[in-house]
Amino acid sequence: MKVYISGKITGDENYKTKFSKIEEELLSYGYTVFNPAVLPAGFDYEDYMDIDLLTLSRCDAIFLLKDWESSPGARRELEEAKALGLQIMNEDNLRIRRTLKQISLDTIELLEKQPEEESDWKEGLMALSKKVLEEIQRYDLSLDEFINLELIYENLDDASKKMFINDFLSDSDKMIEYDLIEKLEKNDQEGILRLSQIYETAMELMLRMDARKAELKSA
Repeated sequence: MKVYISGKITGDENYKTKFSKIEEELLSYGYTVFNPAVLPAGFDYEDYMDIDLLTLSRCDAIFLLKDWESSPGARRELEEAKALGLQIMNEDNLRIRRTLKQISLDTIELLEKQPEEESDWKEGLMALSKKVLEEIQRYDLSLDEFINLELIYENLDDASKKMFINDFLSDSDKMIEYDLIEKLEKNDQEGILRLSQIYETAMELMLRMDARKAELKSA
């Protein structure tokens, strides 16, 4: 899926960093990305808009950065995307992937810090966390985030399904709280906002999987 990134450029000194961060993340999920922030300098504003709108017309989706509403150009791009029938994306479309990735990385780091002795539980949870990371890379980009979550879950064997609910998700809120404390100590406002979204999503996932937990108990 080809995605065009849209957001404020004019008047934002850090626009290149902002665009490149989301470009890197989208690429990591398998998207083909057009980043208008890397176009060469020297063109007039309307020249850039002509280039951007032409490129947008060749894409499947537009990804709106948080500040898109304060950009006249981004507003024009959104209207064009709607006229073309493109998928409209924003950070909500990434929140489950971000959350699963954060939980996986936190779990792996925590397990690696534990004493050397091995156990079936530790090996199983480590393998599950790595599998979730792999499954994120195999997302069907045309499907909803929750549908992809269900596909990840259904691809697990019964033992891994139980571990996904009872171990992988159950304590994830505590791990993310520790991550938040670290970001607060560093006064990393962007990191705080990102982890706050991840924390809320982790809680939502735990509630959503309650029905699955009941299914496993009755099986």
